[in-house]
Amino acid sequence: MKAVLTKEDYNIQLVTKLLTVGTLRISDGHLVSSHKLINEAAFFETEDIICREWIHAVYDSYYFYDGFETIEQCEQYIFNSHYPPSQYVIIEFREMFYAVIYENSQYQQVIGKELSYFTKNKLFLTAEHLPLNLMVKQKMRQPVISLIYYELWSFDPQLRVYHLAEAQDSSFTLTEDHQAFLPYFVLLGVTFKDQWFPCQNPYVIAHSRAILNMYFHGGQDFTSFGKYANAIAINPFQRLICLPKGRVEPYQMDVDDHKTPFRRLPYREAKRFQHNVRIRPLKEHQVLQDLI
Repeated sequence: MKAVLTKEDYNIQLVTKLLTVGTLRISDGHLVSSHKLINEAAFFETEDIICREWIHAVYDSYYFYDGFETIEQCEQYIFNSHYPPSQYVIIEFREMFYAVIYENSQYQQVIGKELSYFTKNKLFLTAEHLPLNLMVKQKMRQPVISLIYYELWSFDPQLRVYHLAEAQDSSFTLTEDHQAFLPYFVLLGVTFKDQWFPCQNPYVIAHSRAILNMYFHGGQDFTSFGKYANAIAINPFQRLICLPKGRVEPYQMDVDDHKTPFRRLPYREAKRFQHNVRIRPLKEHQVLQDLI
């Protein structure tokens, strides 16, 4: 396993990368995003302040879990699974290997050494072993925003992806075409990413929306849903909401369903899935500690 960069080194690498690809630029000595985060100074904040706070928070928003130690172990899992090997790609990150399926927003898998993520019934769940009855949802795959790919790359510029060149192949082949597999990289990054956005008053909603729009098409909808669900904060990456008094629940999400993209679960149903969500201890989230 490759050692994780220090936060200072990571921030330098990330900012340099984002300036290179144009996600960030410098204007009169200030950081500005490629699409303005705010139209005018609001709540005494500026574009530069929001950009710097966002960059400062990225490093601490990642919560890694182990992948397979070798590509052979990862391939063995794939070829012994109940799902077609051709649906998978293998991503090498920090010298570990993860099996990833990204068909669309409602048929996804990420397989690590002892932890797996999967979508089911519009939920984003975890388990040690995948269910055997996951069904392909016939939906269009929507384009993803590449920001999380650059965040992963900044942790490990040796990021690699392998695929089956032919469906009948018995081993995966390294490819340099990262753009073709961008959704797979982003999905892997989402499983690592664990960040809360407050949504309990107009000031924090405006601030959270600005950052969420960097990651999602219509990112402002997350805070609107959080406020409607009476949550004090929302974690769109792990699909969790935090309610008053610190109770954390999963919620349903389908960003491609424009009529009802989000739904809060009834209490008993949320409790039933509690063991299938990956919740970092609240003491590790200063944002939540300040809100509760």
